[in-house]
Amino acid sequence: MASRFASIFQISIWLLAGHVSCGSIAAWWNSRGPSFIMQDDETGGIRYSLCNGNYTPIFPDDKTITAPFMAHPPKKNTSLSAAGWMDGETSWGSIFYMDDDDEIVNALLKCDWSTGRWENTGEFIISIGSPKVAPSSGVSAVLLGAMDGYRVFYNDLDGVLQQIGYTRTTTWQHYGVVSHDKASSQAISTTFSEKNISVVRPRDDQNMGISRWYKDNTWHITTFPEPLTGNQTTNATEASDLTLNTTAPTFQLPAWDGNPSALAMGIDRKYTRSVFYIGTDKKLHQVGNINYTWSAFPDPTGANAWPEADTAGGALGIASDFGTSSMRLYYMSGGRMVEVNGDGGKWRGATVLASTNTSQPTTSAPAPDATGTNPPSSGDQNQGGLSDGAKAGISVGVTLGVIAIAGMAFALWFLRRRQRKLDETDAAAASASSEQQYMSPSSAFTAPATMYSAGGGPPTVSSRDGHSGYTPLQSGYGHQQSAGYAPQMGYAMGADGYAQPPMATYPQPQGGFPQDGGWVYTDANAQQQQQQQQQYYYQEHPHEMPEQRKPVEMMGEGHYKEVP
Repeated sequence: MASRFASIFQISIWLLAGHVSCGSIAAWWNSRGPSFIMQDDETGGIRYSLCNGNYTPIFPDDKTITAPFMAHPPKKNTSLSAAGWMDGETSWGSIFYMDDDDEIVNALLKCDWSTGRWENTGEFIISIGSPKVAPSSGVSAVLLGAMDGYRVFYNDLDGVLQQIGYTRTTTWQHYGVVSHDKASSQAISTTFSEKNISVVRPRDDQNMGISRWYKDNTWHITTFPEPLTGNQTTNATEASDLTLNTTAPTFQLPAWDGNPSALAMGIDRKYTRSVFYIGTDKKLHQVGNINYTWSAFPDPTGANAWPEADTAGGALGIASDFGTSSMRLYYMSGGRMVEVNGDGGKWRGATVLASTNTSQPTTSAPAPDATGTNPPSSGDQNQGGLSDGAKAGISVGVTLGVIAIAGMAFALWFLRRRQRKLDETDAAAASASSEQQYMSPSSAFTAPATMYSAGGGPPTVSSRDGHSGYTPLQSGYGHQQSAGYAPQMGYAMGADGYAQPPMATYPQPQGGFPQDGGWVYTDANAQQQQQQQQQYYYQEHPHEMPEQRKPVEMMGEGHYKEVP
């Protein structure tokens, strides 16, 4: 019965979700989980999941919630790519797209944590000075880290795979040719682990092409399932010299025609690279490299089966994290955006993204986590009752409350008992004094001696009816207490008597060089338009996937040494 109700509930969610008209999709991972953007192919607006989400994206049905743009809005049918990170204040998104002039633009977005909406902090044309971008080119970007910056890949007018880059000490510039090999469609996808970068493109109706960066500072070119002839094909090899080996391949790409609109590539901490695409059968397919060998992976079945996509060869986005082996895929199914969860290499049933956040909103951003954070397991989720920790907390609170009440009752009883004895003693002394006064008229009452402090303060009674050393209670009210803040704390005393926090001081750029661990973002189009320099600061590892040790898998199919 429970499973029946669960099935009905799941069907209801699918029916209630808003239909989406989707163009390109881009996704990325930060320490709070995945985020994604997509272009509405009807309006051209860039819709997005709320930027203050946690582990599972929230995708509003409202089509008017789109990323804001200034002078360089994206053109319709543009390719999209993105990276992102967290800092101590909020989350950031760095997105790449093409404008109406077929230039590649980088827009830097900052999250308004209270609303979950992106705010645009600047747009930069980054392809000026590089070979002209093909109008329908794919765009794929990776953020290698605070020192090594960005690498962005695209196809030029001749179909050559080109690279532009940006580092802390340079502006955007052309980094040269990545591959002269031919491509059967404009789709591009990129992944990396440390400095080992892999770029994949469709090659023909039977094969894909892979370009990888090696220690000898060259890109080495391979293909699969059919390999290229020779072992020394690089970015210097001309297209006419890049030929396939006639040896029969060991496998075939399922439902592949060489013309997908998108590819999605990721790598896990076991150094397994995976390439995903939506085939001609509208199904999601995966091929991967294990022990330097490419092969087709079986599709999950049963409850974990991937739902059929709306379009053959349709749009696809991936958010992955190398350090935690987290992997999420996004595409359209039944007119809705679905998420496929492959965290830890185990596929779970696809889910339709929620349009609202039903959990309690978070009003402030958490501190950044450079190593990434694993999503909570199903056992960590609230199941409608109190957790063990909550129950333990309540038990401790009740116990301490009982002890406190009992202590107060005992103290009250003790004080009343003491006061009663004092009253009895005073009454007895007064009775004895009266009897003596009547018996001896010469008797006289002797007042207790008093002593005054040197400062002229209130008197201290030395004796009270035989109780020596008695001191009246002094009131603590009405006296200003001075709170001192150590100068090294950076606080200053304000006019209202309260300590004021120090003003945040950011280092100023000097000659374009970074200071204080940050790096200055300069405009590649500064010669044509003098824009104000944007400066922002990464954490130690502000990249999509945390840097790890050198991956064994990225050793060039066993032929080449890896990148340091």
